[in-house]
This record gives sequence, C-alpha cells and structure tokens, in this order.
Amino acid sequence: QHNGRRWPSNSFLRYVFLQRHLKAIHCVAFFRFLLELGLGGWITLVAVGWAGEGGGEFPTYHSSARPEPGDREAFFILGGALALLGLLRLVQLAAASRRLSWSRRLGQCLGVLDFITPLTLPLGLWALLVYRHPDTRHLFHREPSADGAGT
Repeated sequence: QHNGRRWPSNSFLRYVFLQRHLKAIHCVAFFRFLLELGLGGWITLVAVGWAGEGGGEFPTYHSSARPEPGDREAFFILGGALALLGLLRLVQLAAASRRLSWSRRLGQCLGVLDFITPLTLPLGLWALLVYRHPDTRHLFHREPSADGAGT
C-alpha cells in the first residue's frame, strides 16, 4: 500500500504488460504477413517474367537482366518460401487471436526462424521471450470442455 491506496498485485501488472506485448507482436506479425506475401508475390512474378510465360506483362528485375541457368528456379523457390512464411504468420495470428494452444508453439517456431537474418533476430528473440513466458502458457492453455474434448 502507498498513501492508503492498494497497488495492483505484481501478477496483475505482469498480465497487463504481457497483453500489451502480445498485441504488439500481433501488429508486427500482421505487417510482416503483408510484407512477406507482397515480396514473395513480386519475386515470383519476376521469375515468371524471366521464364517468358507472361509475354512481357510481368515485371522484370531489370530490363537488361539476363538470368543465369537456375536463377528462375531460385526466384520461384524464394518467392514461394516468402509467400508460405507470410501465410504461416497469418494462420498463427488468426489462431493466437482465438488463444488456441497450438498457436503459441507456432509463434515460437516462427520466432526461431527469425534467427536466420540479423535484421529479424530481435523480433525472434522478442517473440520467444513472450511466447515462452509462464504467464503466456496459462493464457494459451485451454481447459477441457465438458464433453472431454479439449483444443
């Protein structure tokens, strides 16, 4: 107590700050979904333009660019991987908003994938810190329903 007022308990404050961190992580995940899906789509369209399948309608990397053997396939793979990663983030975001227990584990896996590049390493560490916190486990843990089938 301070000046006759009772301060909130430490666990309540941790819960409030944890909720703020989860909301911030969800906002960042949404923008990353948009970025990864857009970049993956653009890279794939460039590969289609190089393959000559678009008849000049698709964007090219550069007007004088001449792909080496295997470049098109690498661009297809990179674009598809980025689009898939963006869709995984969207699935995790939708499931985490419903507090499904498996979304916490998927968030941890996506956080580990962020360790690949130095640019996203802080985001991965932040996601792991929040999703591995004991209070987050309780938040995403669902009680079994009355019929015995849990989520």
